[in-house]
Amino acid sequence: MALLLAGVIAAAGCTATGDGAAPAGPRPSGGATGAGPGLARPVLAFVQPEKRAVMLVDAAGRTWRAAPTGETPPSEVVWSPDGRRLAWLDGEGASGTGELHIHDVAKGTLRSEPCPCHGIGFLGQDLATLAVDGTSLALFPPSYPAERARRVPLGKSRGTYARLATGGPDDVIVFSALPEGPGVFRGQGTVSAVDRRGTVRELLPPAKPSTFTDALRAPDGKALAWGSSDSGGACWTRATLLTHSGGTAEEPVRHLPDDAAFRRALIGDRQRSLTSFAWAGDGLTVTYGPLEGCQVLAPERFVSYYVRDGVRTFLGTGMLGIALGADGRVARLAGGASATGLVRAPSGVAAYTGTLTLTSEGRELPLGKGVSAFAFTPAESAAARPPAAAPQPPGPAVTTVAQDGGKLPEAVVRLARQIEDAAVRGDTERLVALCDTCPPGVHEWIRGEGGAAAVLRAIRAHPGRNGAEGLIYPSLSSCVDEPGQDITCTPQQLGDVALLDLRPDEGNVDYGGVVYSAWNGGPAMVPLLVRIDAKGEALWTGLAAG
Repeated sequence: MALLLAGVIAAAGCTATGDGAAPAGPRPSGGATGAGPGLARPVLAFVQPEKRAVMLVDAAGRTWRAAPTGETPPSEVVWSPDGRRLAWLDGEGASGTGELHIHDVAKGTLRSEPCPCHGIGFLGQDLATLAVDGTSLALFPPSYPAERARRVPLGKSRGTYARLATGGPDDVIVFSALPEGPGVFRGQGTVSAVDRRGTVRELLPPAKPSTFTDALRAPDGKALAWGSSDSGGACWTRATLLTHSGGTAEEPVRHLPDDAAFRRALIGDRQRSLTSFAWAGDGLTVTYGPLEGCQVLAPERFVSYYVRDGVRTFLGTGMLGIALGADGRVARLAGGASATGLVRAPSGVAAYTGTLTLTSEGRELPLGKGVSAFAFTPAESAAARPPAAAPQPPGPAVTTVAQDGGKLPEAVVRLARQIEDAAVRGDTERLVALCDTCPPGVHEWIRGEGGAAAVLRAIRAHPGRNGAEGLIYPSLSSCVDEPGQDITCTPQQLGDVALLDLRPDEGNVDYGGVVYSAWNGGPAMVPLLVRIDAKGEALWTGLAAG
């Protein structure tokens, strides 16, 4: 422990007895592309891992390069409470041999120190980090290095797998992983508050461990939010946003959406990730999405909400993350218009990158591409106001594209809408007329109980080719929600899974992901056949089965 701690203190330019290595000199920030350091007050910071840059943004949307990152860009940046400093940790891993970076926003200077430590956060105005052996904190005062850093031994060691997760005005939050055993599952651990005297206070009840990803403290420094990551294997993680009062030892509160947008995203309760969350006043923004590498990454599968007092307000789809600032400012990180637009970030940094925009004074301003992480200053986050709800995605309706995303002929769409209109009204005679070339048995079925409802379900799904017979509604037979498979679901097929209320096919063990089939769950499905005649007119010719 002494040797590891000596590494932390030497890197900080001091020792417990007052001697040690001289501090490294500051490095100036470079590459200003907007207002430049000292000429504008930043309200937002973001990371561009491919460019190895930490960027700053002012309220007008002007950007400038704060500082370069190391070889492994940070997964997060942390603001000081006064917004005058920005800190990040590069290359953090089990060995804790990355570098700690502290950027002085006003001066435009960067100080970098080797740091065998796990995690960073501000304890008041001091930057705090946890020694790699989990036995002490190192505190860097605002005037560092003019004022030396100091070590704070902990009253109870948190272990070598512990990390400092987030800061606060009076204490920091530390997550300590527990070994698997009776009552403890993979990835679970304890959540503790540690003050500047090294006193450790448990925040969870005894024998109630939690899984843990990122954590954030509320702007007032009291409440705490973190992401759970309950896992039954690499591709079977269920992430959930949790909040905690930050006071007495108690179980956290779960915040899991249950609206139509969430259900249509097909995240369900088996696989989901928590791609982003941020405090906004006394509420939180949060985005849920599919698991990178394990599920189909369609943009519409990412759903965002504002959570306050247990009430969830839908904010939209297609965003990898959203955060709110003062005066109505909104930062949005969006992927592309298709699954191919979701670009993977460098390994170990984030699942994917996107394009960051800032909405300010009614204008949406582009900030940068290839962005992996972003954060408003504490003052911006504290001044955020509850946002207006976005409309839920449109209800079921006839589609204009096939199951592969290709555009349907106008004649087919026109016929499908006529069928839909009659089915909505329950007008079976009109449906029989639209299916005038169908065999008599089909007419009987249409007029029978549930016929119009079955037609309506089918005609709103995505069609596909049915050989020489034209198109079939719906075309989905089986698909798997996993990339790189021979029957990987298209985004359109996933939409049909939700529309048809299909259940996972538990008997299909040929694929690692969740398999859906048209015969598993939901009402009985009888596909409709449509073809185009020699005159270019679309005809409903019958049923594919039944």
